[in-house]
Formats: sequence, C-alpha cells, structure tokens
Amino acid sequence: MRQIEANSQIRTLYCYGMKLSCQTRPACGWHAAFRRAPTFHNKVPTFHGAPTFLLAAVLVSILLLNCGCSFYKSSVTLSVGLPPFPDHWQTTFPDLCFRVVYPVPNLGGFAELLVDGRDRPVIDLSKTLYLPVLAYPNLPDRSLELPPAGGVYPLDCDDPSRSIDLSWEQGAVAEVLRRLWIQGNDCSAINGARLAREMSERCQGDPWALDLTRICVRLASGEFRVTHIRPAASRDLRLEPGPGRWFLESPFREPVSAATDGSLLLESVPLGTHCLYESSSASRYLLYVQDEVVLVRR
Repeated sequence: MRQIEANSQIRTLYCYGMKLSCQTRPACGWHAAFRRAPTFHNKVPTFHGAPTFLLAAVLVSILLLNCGCSFYKSSVTLSVGLPPFPDHWQTTFPDLCFRVVYPVPNLGGFAELLVDGRDRPVIDLSKTLYLPVLAYPNLPDRSLELPPAGGVYPLDCDDPSRSIDLSWEQGAVAEVLRRLWIQGNDCSAINGARLAREMSERCQGDPWALDLTRICVRLASGEFRVTHIRPAASRDLRLEPGPGRWFLESPFREPVSAATDGSLLLESVPLGTHCLYESSSASRYLLYVQDEVVLVRR
C-alpha cells in the first residue's frame, strides 16, 4: 500500500501541474507507477509484486475514465461568486443586477451575461494566466455605469477547476487587465499576483482613486515599476446640490450629508468624470473635474 500511495501522489502532482501552469512538468513521471518489470521463467510470464502493480494500473484507469480528456482541455468551466452590493447602493438602486463580462475562450473579445445578484452564473474560460472576470452593476432601463466587482483567474479561485469569487477590492485590478487584453497585450507575462498586492497596498482604501490609465500605459510599454501605482491627481470640491445624503460612484465612498444650506464638501475627488447620487431620490449630477474648473450637469 505504501507504493500505491506514492504513485497516487505522483499522479495528483502531475494533474495539478497540467491544470494550473500548463508549462511545467513535474520531475517524477508515469514510470514510477510501473517500477517493477515483468520477468520470464520458462516462457511463462510472472510479475514480482503483482498485486501492487495491478492495483496501481486499476487506479490510473479509473482516473482516466472519470476525467476523460479534461486534463488536456484548453478551457475550464467555472461558477462565478458575486459579492453583495454596498448597502447605500441597495437603498438607492433596489433593482440592481449584474452584467458579467469575461473573455471568450479561443475566440478573442469579451462576452456579457446579465444575471441577478443572487445567482451564481457559470462561464467558460481559457486556461490562461491572469484573465479578468468583471461584474458591472446594471440598472434596467437606466444608462448609468458603476464600477465593477472583479476577479482574476486563477488568483481568485479557491479551486481553479471549479469556481472564481469576485470582489469589489479586485475590481480595479480586473479592469486594468481587461483594458490590456482588449489592446492585444498578453497579460500572462505580467506578475499578476504582485500587481494585485501592490495596488491593494498603495490605494489608500479606494483602488478606484488610483491612476489606472498610467498603470495601463506603463504595463503595455513594458516600462512598469511599482512606483507607477499612485493615486490620481485630485482636489476637494464644494458643491451646492441641495439637501440629502450624496455619494460618488466608487463602492468605497460612503454617503456624505449636505449642510443645512444644501452645500456639500467632497474631499480628494480624482480629476476626471464622476457621477454624484442622492441616496433617497437617486437624483444624479454628472461632474467633470479639472484642476481649476468643475463642470456640473444633471
């Protein structure tokens, strides 16, 4: 039985290598399961240690029958775990659902799947390192875009052959990788694990406040350094949207109450385009923030 257990471990290591890396082959090989060779006496074949040999052969046969050709498939089927919406989003947008976006195996481009937030959809992905899966909040009959939750294959897989769990924390990383794949960049050459870790450590609590455009440009050019992961230029804003509790689109920004005169102070707002929402009425302002000017439009 000791020999059989060793052979079973060798098979497991080999399967794990094929499924996760598809580039490396463990030093041990199939020959370990057939260590004892047949000997012949008077032309009658016999086997030394036959029970061990036969049992190992049976185990290998069962593995192959159960798994078929899955060891060699170029794609994997995964269930997608979706995170709960932030509380203030659920209050303001009770009809929110998800639009799951993921790369299509072997065809290029991205597919979309509209699902309820309580569902656990199933998708097919190529067995390629650092493929992004994103879940954009989607409101029926309303054209607004909130930042996505995200996950990266296989970094966010408890079991890379079964499921991937998306989170709001990984949304910005997945968005960076999506932009790079769309531009034709091979993200499997990127140290995806370190990219995700450094973005988490340097974002100061909100990964959507990072300068994602700079990160994408540097990664695409091959001149990326971790020092390029930095917050985007920002400024404080004083607006007069009226009474209520207001919030920007990032899932990491909590609502802020306006003063009694209807004025509102928003701190460290990144330059660029934003949406400002009122919690109870879903009133919306579009903001375009520049160094010296803020354009506001309902």
